Amino acid sequence: MHLSSNLIFRNIAEGFFLLDETGRITTCNAAASAITGYDEAEIEGKPFNVIGDNQSDPIQYRSELDEALERKKCVTEGWKLRKDGTRYWAEISYSPVFDDSEVLLGFCVLLRDITEQKKKQFDLLESEERYRLMVEQVADYGIFMLDTDGRIVSWNEGARRIKGYSAEDIIGKYFAIFYPEEDILNGKPGWELKVAVATGKYEEEGWRLRKDGSRFWANVVITAVYDAEGRLSGFSKVTRDLTERKMSEQALQESSDRYRQLAQELSVANSELSSANRELEQFTAIVSHDLKEPVRTVRSFLYLMNQHVDQQKFDLLKSSIGKGILAAQRMHELIDNLLHYSQISKIGLQRQKLNVEEVIGEAIQNLNDAVEQSGAHIRVQSEVPSIYGDRLQLVQLFQNLLANALKFTNGKKPEVEVKSWMEDGSVRFVVEDNGIGISPENLEKIFEIFRRLHFASQYPGNGVGLAVCKKVVERHRGRIWAESTQGKGASFHIMLPKI
Repeated sequence: MHLSSNLIFRNIAEGFFLLDETGRITTCNAAASAITGYDEAEIEGKPFNVIGDNQSDPIQYRSELDEALERKKCVTEGWKLRKDGTRYWAEISYSPVFDDSEVLLGFCVLLRDITEQKKKQFDLLESEERYRLMVEQVADYGIFMLDTDGRIVSWNEGARRIKGYSAEDIIGKYFAIFYPEEDILNGKPGWELKVAVATGKYEEEGWRLRKDGSRFWANVVITAVYDAEGRLSGFSKVTRDLTERKMSEQALQESSDRYRQLAQELSVANSELSSANRELEQFTAIVSHDLKEPVRTVRSFLYLMNQHVDQQKFDLLKSSIGKGILAAQRMHELIDNLLHYSQISKIGLQRQKLNVEEVIGEAIQNLNDAVEQSGAHIRVQSEVPSIYGDRLQLVQLFQNLLANALKFTNGKKPEVEVKSWMEDGSVRFVVEDNGIGISPENLEKIFEIFRRLHFASQYPGNGVGLAVCKKVVERHRGRIWAESTQGKGASFHIMLPKI
């Protein structure tokens, strides 16, 4: 069989050549002529390596033919020249041809112009290289790749600057190396990769670790990467160092918290100032009325005494002197009570854990004489074992309330009950009596200093006791109020924080 006369390959779409056993061209098809620019007659009998490449190395060409003989095929690629001098990228496949006795007859050569495909491949490689170089030089973002197991396979300049590791330090390490110990113990790194696979991306802000162990606040984006066939090939991870922004936010938050605290303190101060102004107004009223009243009385009796002396009515002096002394004593008591009331706000609270029954028991003990004289029956039912507060002031609070219950009885034997229980996180105290009661319009007024609802001759007192109670309760951050129906007793209610 003569290869040169075999026309079966002439209609093949690819460039086709038949070579003799020495590698010289015996025939080619039209596609080969179109690719190379040579007619069959121009190249017949010439070594194939000369076609399209005058600088071709004959030794290299011979090795390609030898490889084809040994392996039954040899495929090469490279730049070739057409007859007109233009270049093209050729893929050449050599296949040996034997007769039935395994004697070499020659070679079949397929020639393909793959310039366009190669150009795209070169462009892609060039683009990938440019991208790689660009990523490697980015300094503000840590950009690196992970394999499917989360191990680091690439590292850029931004990652080195942010995290402190060189590529040699970190490539091949599991990316959990950047996470605080608590996150590693909770399995957070692996969980983030699972989220990225499930949703395509995982993004968060949180604390991460540098090589030197210091923490930085990072914005992290992990993206699952897939190959052309849709198989997971790894993950891309982009990290930004937002520590300065985080510190600024924290500083702003702290400043805002301080502002709110100052505003709250100012509100408290304003409230205290308003309370002080109200007390000042009450004090002004007291000075203008209650304190002046005994002064006027003393002055009146001194004036009478002066008249008695002028008129030589010496027998009347003793009565006037006695009444003047009583008025002076009342003024002395008023001043003492006013000083006691004002001192409550000035003396610091000595807060301590107190047994509720002991505090109420001490108040009852202080009123022992009044209890015996009145024949009072006082019951204490406390569901709260303890409370925090100032012992002296809380004893004074219950002593004043019990003293009022013993006083305003209209001749009946006092029946008094002191109860306590927890309510809405606070301790509620109630002191109930069976006394004369309080009219509804006076329920608020009774806590004003020196406010008296009855004549001193009927129910002795100076109108300070309940005002002291109100101030003690307010100093303990609580509130006090009265409930009553005229003639049916009264109950005083107190709400105090347990701690």
